[in-house]
Amino acid sequence: MLSIKTELPTDNLPIKKVLSKLFQSYIYTALDDREHEGYRHPNGKVFKSMNFKVAYRGNEIRAKYVALNPENEKQLAQYILKNSLKLGEINLTRTVISIIERNSRIKSPMRVGGFVSIHIKDRNNSKRKIYLEPKSAKFQEIIHRNTIEKYEALFGKKYQGELKIRVIDQKPHAKIFYYSKGVIKAWYGVYEIEADEDMLRMILDTGMGSNAMKGVGFVELVSSKESQESSR
Repeated sequence: MLSIKTELPTDNLPIKKVLSKLFQSYIYTALDDREHEGYRHPNGKVFKSMNFKVAYRGNEIRAKYVALNPENEKQLAQYILKNSLKLGEINLTRTVISIIERNSRIKSPMRVGGFVSIHIKDRNNSKRKIYLEPKSAKFQEIIHRNTIEKYEALFGKKYQGELKIRVIDQKPHAKIFYYSKGVIKAWYGVYEIEADEDMLRMILDTGMGSNAMKGVGFVELVSSKESQESSR
């Protein structure tokens, strides 16, 4: 995982609603076009082999980036060091980056937390999306299917192992994420996942749910104690 901390030249620039789009564009500029195009499942769905989350407060931006292929993390780090970090026309200063190893600590069952987004189309308005809460049965049905399909698209083979995704906790209120001219709604949830090692690593390195590489779906390991505290 690549951790990035940087500063804007002034406080509270009006970029909150476009920050995810700007950071996504910078990542794709640094990497091969193949990663921008994604990986297509036989059913036509396209999945990305990486993910990120980014937050902005005051004049400080903090971001985390993960990729199924660790070389992409190194490539992005080298690109930042060589070219500096730039979001649109904004040059960022005092950028600090570090690569953190976290996959060595995974084992099944694995507990992760994050803002995971799943939606369905409104039957009365095909352009409108209905975002689902993690505790709903429909969310859990879709997240299981979506995770299997992502594995098949990224690894190019059927998943033969066990996969159980259990919702341990969900925050009561959704958070709104902005991407381009649209919004994405997601609830913070804690998930316990039973799967083989490749699947667990894929989840950590590419995230969960829909709208990957748009600022949502990024998950991180949490302890049982953290799970209990998040439910309070």
